[in-house]
Amino acid sequence: METALERGIIIISMLILWGWVVYAILDWRKMKHKSQLQHKIVEKFSGVQEMNDFLRSDSGSKFLDFLTIKGLAPKEKLLSSIKTGIILLCLGIAALFVGPLFTQASFEVKIIKGIAILVIALGIGFLVSTFISYLLSKKWGLIEKE
Repeated sequence: METALERGIIIISMLILWGWVVYAILDWRKMKHKSQLQHKIVEKFSGVQEMNDFLRSDSGSKFLDFLTIKGLAPKEKLLSSIKTGIILLCLGIAALFVGPLFTQASFEVKIIKGIAILVIALGIGFLVSTFISYLLSKKWGLIEKE
């Protein structure tokens, strides 16, 4: 006794889950490969001075840029979490008010409202998590105290 809404939610959820799993596996493999490459390069040098000379050269600088694992700075991570929290909060509120306009069945309205409340909770969770991360980052000196 599945409705089209339930099937749609299940299909979209499964696609998102599998997309995330594939992304996580590919990202893990890329980082593992870079780590192995870094280890092999460090083993090639006979001493610290030889490695230092290589890293100070143009080719060493380019190589080092290639090997760095790209990541966001603490402030950029906090801003990204704030944006995610606000987007989820707005999406949940919109689904809460607009979702029931598209259906008359009380069961489907309950499903839409339940999902909307979960999305709102996720948005609030992101915002609270960002606030706590900000406080800890300031305490640990990752962000300059202003």
